[in-house]
Amino acid sequence: MNVSLVKIRVYKKGISNNRCKRIESFADEASKCNQNVLKTVVSPFTILKVLLLAVVFQYPVLPVFAADPAAAIRGALPKSSVSDILDSLVNATYFKDEHFSSTSREGEKFGFPANFVPQYSDSVYASRIASLARKTPFNLVFNDHVRGFIRLYAVDRRNTTAKILGLTKIYFPQFEEKLDAYNIPLEMKYLAIVESALNPTAVSPAGAKGLWQFMYGTGKMYGMQSSSFIEDRFDSEKATVAACKYLRDLHNIYGDWFLTLAAYNAGPGNVNKAIRRAGGIKNYWAVWDYLPAETRGYVPAFIAVNYIMNYYNEHNIRPVEPGFLYHDIDTLRTTRLLAFDQINATIGVPMRDLQFLNPQYKLGIIPAAGSIGNVIKLPKQYIGQFQRREQEIYAYRSSKTTEREQLLAKVESLNASAGGQGEKVHIVQQGETLGSIARLYRTYISQLIVWNNLKDPDVTPGQKLVVFGSGDNTSSSQSEGVGEGSVKKKLVMHKVGKSETLSSIARKYGTSVRSLAELNNLGHRMKVVPGQRLKIEREVVTFEKPRYSARQSKSGKGSKGLKSHKGKKERAAHSTRRRRR
Repeated sequence: MNVSLVKIRVYKKGISNNRCKRIESFADEASKCNQNVLKTVVSPFTILKVLLLAVVFQYPVLPVFAADPAAAIRGALPKSSVSDILDSLVNATYFKDEHFSSTSREGEKFGFPANFVPQYSDSVYASRIASLARKTPFNLVFNDHVRGFIRLYAVDRRNTTAKILGLTKIYFPQFEEKLDAYNIPLEMKYLAIVESALNPTAVSPAGAKGLWQFMYGTGKMYGMQSSSFIEDRFDSEKATVAACKYLRDLHNIYGDWFLTLAAYNAGPGNVNKAIRRAGGIKNYWAVWDYLPAETRGYVPAFIAVNYIMNYYNEHNIRPVEPGFLYHDIDTLRTTRLLAFDQINATIGVPMRDLQFLNPQYKLGIIPAAGSIGNVIKLPKQYIGQFQRREQEIYAYRSSKTTEREQLLAKVESLNASAGGQGEKVHIVQQGETLGSIARLYRTYISQLIVWNNLKDPDVTPGQKLVVFGSGDNTSSSQSEGVGEGSVKKKLVMHKVGKSETLSSIARKYGTSVRSLAELNNLGHRMKVVPGQRLKIEREVVTFEKPRYSARQSKSGKGSKGLKSHKGKKERAAHSTRRRRR
């Protein structure tokens, strides 16, 4: 080990028995370092000798691997969505300092100075990861890609990592309970850090949302609701249950946890394709070369998160905890319409705390929900007040509840009075699509999108759409020669432009991100690159021409139909004359 790369700093402080033990553990790690390098530069005996001298002189010794924090970790930092997620959190509302305490409740354990960034050799990383692998069903390994992600969390984004460590004290107890119930390894809780950095309101460029980054279609398949008021993908409890079910189903297919992770990220289709190209071998590292670029970094990122969550003290990262921990929060159920500002005005729960603890209620309104009710999380100290003053809270007339009631009244009024070709409000029914609604009102999908300012052409049951049309089979357009509408699907190819995203392409063609992803086999976390060619299935409303119309008869078109009609009359008259004879 080169002396220039291993500096031993001695701090003039008293030394305790615990410090002596730490020095011994560091000496053990140093002796495990790359033996080839040690033989040519400095022997382990020399390092132990220096450490022993420090003990004799009662100075605590701290290993500092490289003056430059990045020098000990070689290789380029892999560019991936993981680093993009961490970058995006700098400005995320959920990660604002006001939601976190200024200091950690967890003290520093190794005597490192506050801003000191320790670094270790590859063999130390490998040894620690091998130790973790012995305690888990995951085959954790160390390689260049894992090293790059360790640097990402331990050096380049260490301040964000400190906040993530704090958030684990809210979310990991929830995760562990659900994972255990579904018989999934508890280490799978680290997947949520790779996916969202424990930001329950995270939204990817492709439209994946929440702690576990579910796309709309996958979330719906696993029982999550998305409406104007509620986004279940932002609900930590419901999203975790859905993630457990999805991971269980994927593991039943592949029987390998790393392939399960790859399928969660890229989609089963891409993983199946990679397995076929690798000769049928069901092993993540065997199919690694055939996976999408982003998924190649997915498992290394997962391994790095396993490492940093267990060795953050060794990297002098001190958890920055949020204002609430798991045991500071309790839940209630409400069956009636309730707004955050009613709770705030009546019992004084700060609005920022209500929003922080209940991100699934997008507008700050909890809709009525029958006998089961909706869950709301509150700081524990307010639970008793809520229960004692519940009727007073409901009776308080907030601006939000008034606005909600006015909206409902307007919708009912429009539905009652709409007629002819005026404005109507259509409530989407189960099984309806924009295409079927367009046929019903004798209009076009593009018109529905414009009238309702839709960003996503997918519609959900209960969604309200403004439409202009009669909505019956005796539309005035029928008498003008427009026949019954039908929807046809047309397949086109689109070349991805430089600044285009999957969302912008979906809007351009009046389709959904989910449809594009499924049609092009893009998987769970889809990404497009300039020059990529995408298949796009466009839904087009067409109208069949009638056999004849008043306009056609004037122009001489459709004369065949008129002749046939005239011939029938002449034959009928001839038959009458014969009978009279």
